[in-house]
Amino acid sequence: MYNIPNVYSIYVYCYIINMMNQKIIIALFLLSLSAQSQAQWNLVSHTDTNSGLQTRVATIENVDGYKLEIYRDANDVVRSRFNIRNSYDLLAIKHCPTFQVDEREFSNRSINDARCLSQDRWSEYVLGYITDNNVSSLPLQNLMNGNVIYFRFLLRNGNYGETSFSLSGSKNVIYASLGNDLVVTTKTE
Repeated sequence: MYNIPNVYSIYVYCYIINMMNQKIIIALFLLSLSAQSQAQWNLVSHTDTNSGLQTRVATIENVDGYKLEIYRDANDVVRSRFNIRNSYDLLAIKHCPTFQVDEREFSNRSINDARCLSQDRWSEYVLGYITDNNVSSLPLQNLMNGNVIYFRFLLRNGNYGETSFSLSGSKNVIYASLGNDLVVTTKTE
């Protein structure tokens, strides 16, 4: 005697297989969109119109329109600038955004405990001073070796905002902007 499955069992089996295939296709599609929309670190040049001095800037813009820039200024100071997105939002006056790399200690200060420089749409932090092609900076070391940096900030209307940037690929681009032969250390080394 043969065990022949009934028509209903075959129908249910085919339906389950079809649904699994659809879910796999949807998952693969969403993963490909995610990979395409992930922000990348880029190297750009800014030219001072008054002096003609060119500054190489490591920059990333996330999907929400926020931007992070790392650069070396004309005085060999390493700076980080956080820009809020182009909208009606403005940063609160005299409140520096807080930044945190991965689960490390958070801060809203430049090195040597100095306040950030801040305008309506950006805040800037001093990450270190270059001397003889060396810079001692734990925040810069963290930016180059971390996975993600978070920014939390107060807006002028009293609301809080939060955003993050991937640090994947940041190290090579930051070195390209600051100088490939730069030696970055921390104060504990």
